[in-house]
Amino acid sequence: MIEIKNKSECCGCGACASICPKNCIEMKADDEGFVYPQIDKTKCIDCRLCERACPLLHRPQQQEPLAVYGAKNSDDAVRLQSSSGGMFTAFASYLLQQQGVVYGAEMTSELQVRHCAVNDEAGLARLRGSKYVQSNLGDCYRQVRFLLQQGRKVLFSGTPCQIAGLKGFLTKEYADLYTVDVVCHGVPSGKVYAKHLQEIAAQAGEEVTKVNFRDKQQGWKHGQTLFYTENHYYGDSKRKETYMRLFLNNVTIRPSCADCAFNNKRSRADITIADYWGVDKQYPEFDDDKGVTLVIVNTDKGRELMEAVSGQIVCIKTSFDAGAEYNVAVSKSLGLHPKRAYFFENMDKKTLRALAEEIL
Repeated sequence: MIEIKNKSECCGCGACASICPKNCIEMKADDEGFVYPQIDKTKCIDCRLCERACPLLHRPQQQEPLAVYGAKNSDDAVRLQSSSGGMFTAFASYLLQQQGVVYGAEMTSELQVRHCAVNDEAGLARLRGSKYVQSNLGDCYRQVRFLLQQGRKVLFSGTPCQIAGLKGFLTKEYADLYTVDVVCHGVPSGKVYAKHLQEIAAQAGEEVTKVNFRDKQQGWKHGQTLFYTENHYYGDSKRKETYMRLFLNNVTIRPSCADCAFNNKRSRADITIADYWGVDKQYPEFDDDKGVTLVIVNTDKGRELMEAVSGQIVCIKTSFDAGAEYNVAVSKSLGLHPKRAYFFENMDKKTLRALAEEIL
């Protein structure tokens, strides 16, 4: 059975809980707000399927990408609603046209982040944009397996460890499964996110009703993180806003994110997407400050997707090294902040802003 002796050994993907034939594994949050498997040993039959599914017990090797592009959706409205160049929407729209189902992370009306299925173009708006909280996958892995067994096409998007978890859960390749992962700086704690919403609500005197982690009204490169109440909004650039400062300085990320097993050419997805930071310096004629996606094609299926959407995008060829030059998360893990433990020890005693000012 799965035994987590060191929390850096679990990415929280939930593949172990999903594959367990006795449903004796439950993903539960710890004191920091990250989920880990809790096992009812009285029900465990020691089938070891959980170990077979765990992506961190079967870390992938590096493999050279088939191609790397800077790319933009030709629809500017889609790009402005997206975090970078709108390429996820292009891939998802293609799968929907093939009567497929698209999975991704949505922000619920309760401002919680969860994975869900979308069956039409209208639903894609819910999946656009970055959500800087680890999403709740629920039973999505089982749903995906059922659809694939029925002969449906599926596009599944998520963080690299979520894609690896899905592959481990499925135990075999499916011709109708397409996967897209997002270059990930790490996943912040849901407990920290909830506290931030509470502190903003206390300041405003009313509840937060909407969150936009990557607002582009001032441009892609000067994006803001904004929290809205009925009568107010709060936020700043992603380097100054409290929640994002703590996240980007590796204070609030999951322990396993300190040494990502799936970046730097180790993705198990067909396509990897990211912000193409630095495109304005490398290819200034291609940048209009509305967003450019770095697209890393990892498999033949990924190449198929790029060819399928070629009429809806504009792109330029680039290289992995060029894409990683200004987006370090593409190729590197940055470790945990040295005062991370202090932060979590004091999170219930001080405000997030006070802690950010103290340790950053």
